[in-house]
Amino acid sequence: MKRFLLLCLAALLMARAPAEIPLPDRVIPPIGDKLTDTDRTGLTATLEALTKRFLTLPKKPDNANAEIFLKAVRYAIENKEFYKPEDTGKARDLLAEAERRITDLAAKRSPWLTATGFVVRGYYSDIDGSAQPFGLEIPDNTPKQNAPAWFWLQGRGDTRTDLHFIHERMKKGGEFKPPGTIIVHPWGRYCIGYKGPGEQDVLDVRQLLIDEEKVDPRRTALAGFSMGGAGAWLLGAHYTDKWAVVHTGAGFVDVKRYQKLTPDKIAATPAWEQTLWGLNDVPDYTRNLLNLPVISYSGEKDAQKASADIMAGEFQKHGAALTHYIGPGMGHKYDPAVRAQVQDKVQEALLHPTLPAPLKLSLQTRTLAYNKLHWLQITGLEEHWKDSRIDAELDKPFRQATNISITTKNIVSFSIMRQKSESALRSLSIQIDGQTLTASAGSTVHLKKEKRGWVRAGPGFHLQKAPGFQGPLDDAFNSPFLHVLPDNPGFSPENDTWVQNESTSQISRWRTLFRGDARVKKASEVTDEDRQKYNLILWGDPASNSLIAKFLSGLGLPIQWTKETLQAKGKAYPSAGHLPVLIYPYNEGLGRYTVLNSGPTFREAHSKTNSQQNPKLPDWAILDITSPPTPEAAGKVLDAGFFNETWDWK
Repeated sequence: MKRFLLLCLAALLMARAPAEIPLPDRVIPPIGDKLTDTDRTGLTATLEALTKRFLTLPKKPDNANAEIFLKAVRYAIENKEFYKPEDTGKARDLLAEAERRITDLAAKRSPWLTATGFVVRGYYSDIDGSAQPFGLEIPDNTPKQNAPAWFWLQGRGDTRTDLHFIHERMKKGGEFKPPGTIIVHPWGRYCIGYKGPGEQDVLDVRQLLIDEEKVDPRRTALAGFSMGGAGAWLLGAHYTDKWAVVHTGAGFVDVKRYQKLTPDKIAATPAWEQTLWGLNDVPDYTRNLLNLPVISYSGEKDAQKASADIMAGEFQKHGAALTHYIGPGMGHKYDPAVRAQVQDKVQEALLHPTLPAPLKLSLQTRTLAYNKLHWLQITGLEEHWKDSRIDAELDKPFRQATNISITTKNIVSFSIMRQKSESALRSLSIQIDGQTLTASAGSTVHLKKEKRGWVRAGPGFHLQKAPGFQGPLDDAFNSPFLHVLPDNPGFSPENDTWVQNESTSQISRWRTLFRGDARVKKASEVTDEDRQKYNLILWGDPASNSLIAKFLSGLGLPIQWTKETLQAKGKAYPSAGHLPVLIYPYNEGLGRYTVLNSGPTFREAHSKTNSQQNPKLPDWAILDITSPPTPEAAGKVLDAGFFNETWDWK
C-alpha cells in the first residue's frame, strides 16, 4: 500500500511538471471547484489521519471495503470533483463510514458481508490494483445464499465520480425492486460505457458475488438504461452465457447510426477505425442474443428508441423476434405501468433459467476477445474482424448425446467444452461442414481446420492470435499492466519531449477517467516478476528504454530501429520526429503483451459521447510527432494496420 501511495504521488508530480506541449483540457469528469479552503484543510486532515490508520491494517482483499471511501474522497480533493457546496457533506459522510470500517477491520469484523438494505462494497481490480466500489440493494426477504440478482448498469452521469456514486448507493435505490432479489450496481469504472476496463468491472463484481455464494450464477439478470442500456446490449452480446435474461432500456447499439454519420464523415474515418467498430457494435453479435430472453424498453418519444428498433430488425434477419415494450408518450424514462410489466417479464425469465448446457447454440464474433458460449469455445479465426460463426446442435443432453451438428464460418479451431458432470458416456458423431468425425467418450474435444478438412487436435502453443491474446492496442489495458518509463535520453530531444508528455497525460487520464492509479516503474526497476505478471507498456526508444532494446533483439518485434532510421513494414522513417505504437506478444503462455508508446487510444474529445469511446488505432501505427498531440490524436498517423493471425505484417 505504501508503494501504491508513492506511485500515486509520483503520478501527480509528473502531471504537475512543466510541459512544452500543453495537455488537452479535461472533458470528463469536469472540474468542480465548490470546495472552500477551510473545508479542504479539514477534509485533508481527516483523510490523512484515517489513511495512516488504514495502512496499519494487515493486508487482505476485504480492506477494499474501507479503501473505496478513502480513495473516493482523495480523488475528489486532488482531482477537483466538488460540484455543489453540499458535496462537502458527502465527503464527510464517506470519511465517517471509512472510520467505522477501519475500526471493524482492525477488530476482524466485516458486517458489510451480511448487511441488508443499501450496502456499498469494494474489491481490488487486477488491472491496476485499485479499490473499486459497487452497490447492493438487498431486501430482507432475500435468500442468504445463492440469491437471484439483477446487475443494473447506471446511465451516464458526467459528475457521478466515486464520491457521488458511493454516496448515492449508500442512500438511494434503483428503478426496479423485484422481491427476494439482490440488485447489484456495478461501478463500471465511471463513464466509459461499460467498455474495456468497465466491462471487466461488471464481470469482476459478478464473479466475486458468485465466489461468496451470495448470488446464484444461473440466476443473474443483466439490465440497464441509457448508457446502462447500451452496456446491457454490449455485455449481453459479449458474455451471453453469464446471464439468464437481458433487459435493455434505451441506449445505443452501433457507432454509425447512433452518431448519424454521413457518407462524407464515414469516408473521412480511417478504415482501421471503422473495422474496430466491430469490437463493440452489437449488431455484429446478434446471433449470441438469440440464445436467451432479451427484453427491451423504449419511451415512445425517446430518440434512443432507435437502438431497440435497429436490433428488432437484426433479430428479424435471423428469423427471431425481439420482445420490445414501449412507454406510451414517454421520452427518456420509464412509464411506471410498463416498467412493472418489464419487471415481471424479467423476473419470470430469471427465476426459470434455461438448461446450463443448452442443446442448440449460435456463437457469433469478430474477435477472439469474445469467443465463448456455454460449451463452445472458438480458439482460432481465419482472419480477425470478419464475421465469424459457429452454429451447433446436440440431439440430446451430453450424457445421452450420440450426434452433434455443426456449421462454421471463418473459424479454424474450436473446442467443445463438456463439464465432467456432462461428459459423454459414449462416442459422439460430429457432423461439421459436410464432414463426419467421431469423438470418444469423455470431456473436451478440440477441432482444427487443415487443408484436408477438420481434424481432431490437441491444444498447443505457437505464435498466433489466441483468446485474450489478439489485440488491438487497447486490449492491453483490460488486464494487469505496468507503465515502464525511460531512464536515459533517447535518440532525439523532440522524441523525448513527446514521450514525457504523452506518458504523463496517459497516467493522469487513467486516474481521472478510468479511476485508478496506474502502476509505474522506470525501465531499470522492472523485475522478472513484473514481466510475468503484467502487460508492459514501454515508453521511449531503444536508447532511452533498455527493455525496448532488449525486446527488439530478443523477441523479434517486427521493426528495426536505430538512431537514424525507423523501419516498419518495408518503409523507412527518420527516427527523429517519428515513433511506433504497437501491441505484440512477449509471453504467449501467460498471454502478456508488449506495448510501445501508447495508452488507451480513444482520447479526451471522444469522451463527449460514450459511443465514441472505442479503439482508434489497430495493432500498430507509425506516428509523425512533429504534429503536436490533440484531444483527438497523439500525433499524425502515417501508416497503421493489423497484424495477421501469426502476428506478422499483413
